[in-house]
Amino acid sequence: MKKLNLFDKLNAASLLLVSPEWPKVKAAQKRAQSFENPVVNIPLEIRTIAGRKIRLAEAGPVDAPTVVLLSPFPASILNFAGSWESLTANFRVIAIDLPGFGGSEGDRHDMTPSAQGNHLAAIFDALELNDIHLVAPDVGMASALSYVLDHEHRLASMVIGHSIGNPNPVELGFMIGMLAKFGFMRATSALLGAGPLIAYSAKIGAVRHQASAVEIDDYKRAYAGRAPEVIHWFKDFYAKSEAIAARLSEIQIPTLVFWGELDVLFDVSNAERIHAALPNSKLHILPEAGHFSWADQPQMFASMIESWVVNEHKQIDISA
Repeated sequence: MKKLNLFDKLNAASLLLVSPEWPKVKAAQKRAQSFENPVVNIPLEIRTIAGRKIRLAEAGPVDAPTVVLLSPFPASILNFAGSWESLTANFRVIAIDLPGFGGSEGDRHDMTPSAQGNHLAAIFDALELNDIHLVAPDVGMASALSYVLDHEHRLASMVIGHSIGNPNPVELGFMIGMLAKFGFMRATSALLGAGPLIAYSAKIGAVRHQASAVEIDDYKRAYAGRAPEVIHWFKDFYAKSEAIAARLSEIQIPTLVFWGELDVLFDVSNAERIHAALPNSKLHILPEAGHFSWADQPQMFASMIESWVVNEHKQIDISA
């Protein structure tokens, strides 16, 4: 089983020392009750879709509403372990590692929201999914927004959070801002490999959740040797955000914007701006939760999704 090694931890510790947000997160962690995700049976499989090997998992009653979960970075769909059993008890759940992320095949050409939107269109077509409630945090958020904007979508609603796509100013934490602004920072991160990024994000991105050994093993295996490719996601980050933000008024489907109140990688003010810009949205802030809010508050997250899918998305009047 792969673990975070001394190199990963030392580099992560160095990054934490220069991250001005770290004392705030560390203090919140001391006040919180920490836990590890349970080890649950997430039935991972690989399917070839549109020429790509895509890792996904499917569970839950086939006649229930369809909820699709998109993976975060530098984690994978295993990051949803805390809410997996609750969600699959009520919905047909399909969790997908986006191309180039997690256990799915991909390269630097996939590292734009528009490319990911194209992949989502192909994946949903191949799986013959309709009336999807798309849950898309982190890298999934920009991907989902691009999918809706550029394709005849198959969605009933969308749940997004913790990424780019809102009108300026986009408030980014120290590390994300450095990756977005400076090519040398992306090159250095690519050279160091994914291990330090995994270790750093696990520390600064979570308040209550501690990644289990199973999760860390999966993330390390998933991103081994792939950091130079996946780091391209942060190139032209602000321009990518602006391109999406300029078209938010075109999105008419019911959208739930959710965020952790203690996200220091993508400040919660970003949530407020994207909520204000979307015509048919609702805002939900999860307490005592950081960037990985779905992992920090798994039961709150599952309850939020259940309320949204069963009832709340229907209450948004898209004809107004």
